[in-house]
Amino acid sequence: MPGQTHNKPGIDRWIVEHAPEGGRVLDIGCGEGDLLARLVSECGVHGTGIELSEECVVKAVEKGLPVHHGNAEEGMDHYADGTFDLVVMSRTIQELEDPLGMMREAFRIGKRVAVVFPNFGHWRIRRHLALGGRAPRTRTFPYTWYRSPNRHFFTIADWEDLCAQEKWHCRDRAFLAKGCRIRFLPNLRAEVAMYLMDSRG
Repeated sequence: MPGQTHNKPGIDRWIVEHAPEGGRVLDIGCGEGDLLARLVSECGVHGTGIELSEECVVKAVEKGLPVHHGNAEEGMDHYADGTFDLVVMSRTIQELEDPLGMMREAFRIGKRVAVVFPNFGHWRIRRHLALGGRAPRTRTFPYTWYRSPNRHFFTIADWEDLCAQEKWHCRDRAFLAKGCRIRFLPNLRAEVAMYLMDSRG
């Protein structure tokens, strides 16, 4: 998403590192297909994308990618259980109407789920709210409140609570700020969180 270009190379590299070689991958909210194309070329995956923006779909298809135009929240039921080895939601989940429902569907159709989201607990955002008293605008959240595609503003701590509640298993996690790994106090210091999940306890 705009405003996160400084983190994008690290995000894409992390997902590529966790993709199953030659596996079946679904990229939900794939945009113009840059990540999907990289997964196909570097990992040999059988990739499929879903994207709401018709303009992005056209650009992805021009790259030779099988990307479907539509709202993923309305079209997951035609996938059978366990269809994919990996379902990717990179900077998508915070824009969904029902993120919990989508995660449950992702676990149904995928063996593993890679989730990347902007961390609303980052210290710059806290500073904007505390000192300015207005909706924050930062590199991670560059939009005005009335034009933001984001529907849900949650933190790493919120996500960890949800994972514990739903008994989702985290296989790996990483955090970024300005494209660099964050290991200490990620809920305060990280701009982006990345999780590789499965539903087994």
